[in-house]
Amino acid sequence: MQVQGLEQAGWRSSSHVNVLEQLRRSEVSLVSWRRSLPPMLAEQLTTWDSRYPAEFDRILSLPNYDLSAATHGLPDSARAWLTLDIALLLARLAGLADARQLRVSFGAVRADQCPKYHVDYLRYRLITTYLGPGTEWLPDSAVRQDALDHSAECPCDANKEIVRDARAVRHAVAGEVLVMKGGRHPSSRGAVHRSPPIEASGRIRVVLIASTVDDS
Repeated sequence: MQVQGLEQAGWRSSSHVNVLEQLRRSEVSLVSWRRSLPPMLAEQLTTWDSRYPAEFDRILSLPNYDLSAATHGLPDSARAWLTLDIALLLARLAGLADARQLRVSFGAVRADQCPKYHVDYLRYRLITTYLGPGTEWLPDSAVRQDALDHSAECPCDANKEIVRDARAVRHAVAGEVLVMKGGRHPSSRGAVHRSPPIEASGRIRVVLIASTVDDS
């Protein structure tokens, strides 16, 4: 089935969920599934993230696991929708990665987590932001690969070396699902990305991150 959307060297983007299957192609290191979130979810998450700040971070064995601690405190409608959505995304990632375990984190983010552009040292990672700005990533053509491993005192200095063309930086939005290959994938150098800077602005993100753990 042909996926309707953007097809560029190294990445694919579409509003159809089938775009995730494009990650099976050896030349594709990142896919973006563009989708909308329920209208009331942002308001419900804004209230929730100030009352239940603890982040859920566990290694889950599939298909039997419990997400109740991740969405504790949300209104029933938001909790039901999020629990189902996370479960469906985990199933998609597990199918792509042929994984029986995934490391899953979910919760409110208030700090600048990973300000430097980097590649994750694993096979696959899924990231979606339910509230706030999404992950920033770079097409391969905008990356100076030899600068990725250079150390710098300030992430800003490192990013200036890594980013070949600042106009090419992609900014995921709330609801958009990114699935990336990492540095341990046999067919890819991995997708280059970073968390958006939010600390100075006081903004809050609610983020789901799911990663393969069978890479040791």
